[in-house]
Amino acid sequence: MIFYIPFNLLLSIEYNNIKSKIFIFYNKMEGVFIMGVRKPEDTRSFALCAHGGAGKTSLAEAILFNNGNITRMGNVQNGNTVSDFQSEEQKRNISISTSLITLERKGKTFYLLDAPGYADFTGEMSAAIRVADTAVILVSSVGGIEVQTSKAWEYAEHHNAPVAFVISKMDRENADFEKVLADIKTQFSQNALPVFLPIGSADKFSGVIDVLNSDSPEAASAKEALIEAAVEMDDELMEKYLEGETIAQADIERTLKKAIASKRIMPVFALSSTANIGVKEFSDFVADYFPSPVDIGKIDAFDGDKKVEVEPKVDAPFSALCFKVMADAFVGKLSFIRVYSGTLSSEGSNIYNVNRGEDERISSFKLMMGKDGKDVKEVIAGDIVAIPKLQSAKVGDTLATKGGFSAKFPPIEFPKPVYSVAVIAKTRADEDKLGNAISRTLEEDCSLTFEKNAETRDNVLSGMGDMHIDIVLAKMKERYGVDLDTKTPQVPYRETIRKMSEAQGKHKKQSGGHGQYGDVYIRYRPLERGAGFEFIDSVVGGAVPRNFIPAVEKGLREYMLAGPLAGFPVVDFSAELYYGSYHDVDSSEMSFKLATRLSFKKGIMDANPVLLEPVMDVEVTVPERFMGDVMGDFNSRRGRIMGMEGHGKLQVVKAQCPLAEMFRYAIILRSMTSGEGSFSMEYSHYEEVPGDIAKKVIAAHKKEDEDEE
Repeated sequence: MIFYIPFNLLLSIEYNNIKSKIFIFYNKMEGVFIMGVRKPEDTRSFALCAHGGAGKTSLAEAILFNNGNITRMGNVQNGNTVSDFQSEEQKRNISISTSLITLERKGKTFYLLDAPGYADFTGEMSAAIRVADTAVILVSSVGGIEVQTSKAWEYAEHHNAPVAFVISKMDRENADFEKVLADIKTQFSQNALPVFLPIGSADKFSGVIDVLNSDSPEAASAKEALIEAAVEMDDELMEKYLEGETIAQADIERTLKKAIASKRIMPVFALSSTANIGVKEFSDFVADYFPSPVDIGKIDAFDGDKKVEVEPKVDAPFSALCFKVMADAFVGKLSFIRVYSGTLSSEGSNIYNVNRGEDERISSFKLMMGKDGKDVKEVIAGDIVAIPKLQSAKVGDTLATKGGFSAKFPPIEFPKPVYSVAVIAKTRADEDKLGNAISRTLEEDCSLTFEKNAETRDNVLSGMGDMHIDIVLAKMKERYGVDLDTKTPQVPYRETIRKMSEAQGKHKKQSGGHGQYGDVYIRYRPLERGAGFEFIDSVVGGAVPRNFIPAVEKGLREYMLAGPLAGFPVVDFSAELYYGSYHDVDSSEMSFKLATRLSFKKGIMDANPVLLEPVMDVEVTVPERFMGDVMGDFNSRRGRIMGMEGHGKLQVVKAQCPLAEMFRYAIILRSMTSGEGSFSMEYSHYEEVPGDIAKKVIAAHKKEDEDEE
């Protein structure tokens, strides 16, 4: 059926006595509206992933242009693409947040997720691959496989997502399709098989050969490999193929789709987005052969310890996963969801947050086109949409209808932050707005953490790198009017003792009327690392009355928060109260607390106090050629190499290193390895600071105290 209708519409009709929900959409290339039944089988969701600069956003732009959704192709450098709509993206000419693009092609609904390719925003890539049915990994025909290419592959493997490879920029000088294809096969999978071959390269790149439908000699071996891999999905067809019988084209196409869904075939494309060569063929192949939610099949959720298999059926209970939250200047908060089962209408409906136990009214769903959204009243399994003003939803939450679905989808995993700064509000007004700005920013960006460190009193903002933090601070200033300075965070040093000491503390004061009198003798002993603090009451004979002993312990616990060496908390020691004296009239709890303070300061200083620093477990992943540089750098940072492991062409260096030496490591590693290295770290233990460094830390701390006075 063909209708000429001026706008998109979702409606119900009676046709051949069957009531069906139908979706009508406009295809500008054909100039007509096409009617198709809305069902999960007609959904194609795919995440464009790559190392930064491989051409993801340009490919998304070319797909939209060819499909008639835009009248001219935007350019990343000009900041006018559909995907990169945030001001910081346009300013820096990179993607920093996953953009969702919805379009219709050949009767199929495309949900295209354009994910960032820079290491600082790798969490966005992970979330995009998690909710897409296919990961499309772009590899530059000039630059080849790079660090984030491998990261995209790792995420796809982790989520067991079908994969396609796009060898991009085939019109560039030094483009080499065969070399890049060979590297993909070697480093990732021998199942990477070309479905389109380039005609020429660089300035002679003029088109692509459809391997499956070509009889040219150039495509013969590629076609044979493709057919052989496809018919392996059907025993009967495989037998016919081995016996030399001709396989019907329809059977090849049917099994090809199954092979892609099962990762037996990972289709490889050749194209140039900016020259718009090979893009139409890619889009048509997506519509014809990429897996739908039905092809992917059941996914797991968990109701307590019980595993629940969720099927992509429209008549199943509604379930969805929130994978992204974004603050929109006009709409407010947008919660992006992937629907895994069921159907939900926005008319008079509520949506239930399984994780948080909250039920909320919904007004609409939005099919997104970058920053713009078009309202629809109903979503079905396979859809990826945004919901406006959903207050409770956070990234990783399972959404359902109350009483209909009680299981939870596994949370989305994000990398741990590796770069930290202390943030300082420039004015009192900035300080007042900081809490709200931080809270809303953390909702959007799950790769960030924020901590008010009780020991150092720093407000510590941590992320994936200096660019990540710079962009976050710029967005907070633009959106919430909060202007922040930054500095290197203080190391949360601690103090401890290395030998036993004894010290009397006597507080005596007469000022007319009741005086003040407290007298304690305390023995201080070191404990093993990590033991904390132990108070021992050994008083006999009433030398210190029982009612004043709690004041002694309370005083110790207060004073140990700021040690006498440099003002850092004192840890791993015991304090034994073994003697004292008192006055019947002048003694009080306060007098004994003040006496305890005098004993503490003297006793700790007499017990050979030392400074402790946090030591981190660090894992650095680099190509083998950088191993020497990385290991030598750790030696210069007072680090210890704990071991090494090989992972393909990459090496993992395991080390321990003081936190004080790691604050700028994300920047240094990037420079040292030309962006090819990555690392993770977590707290391990505290250990003694070398004497020469401890002297500098203590002197610097005392100078800070003097400056504050």
